Amino acid sequence: MPTTNDIVQAIAEHLNLNPEDLDRHADLKDELGLGPIELNDLLSHLSQKFQVSFESEDVESLKKIDDLVSLVEDNLLD
Repeated sequence: MPTTNDIVQAIAEHLNLNPEDLDRHADLKDELGLGPIELNDLLSHLSQKFQVSFESEDVESLKKIDDLVSLVEDNLLD
């Protein structure tokens, strides 16, 4: 099963960032500049990489990197 670090690394790779430079409390929109299309691309990447799917209502509540990591972890348990 993928670890939290695996998920953070996958997010960082998709955003072309170094995993160590990725602040898990960073705001997806304001600090990382992810608009709806970029966030959708990131979610699609994570969905394929970890073989998970996301509900639209879960995606709407995403604010920070930590929220995204938790969402992937929760879906890995299903």
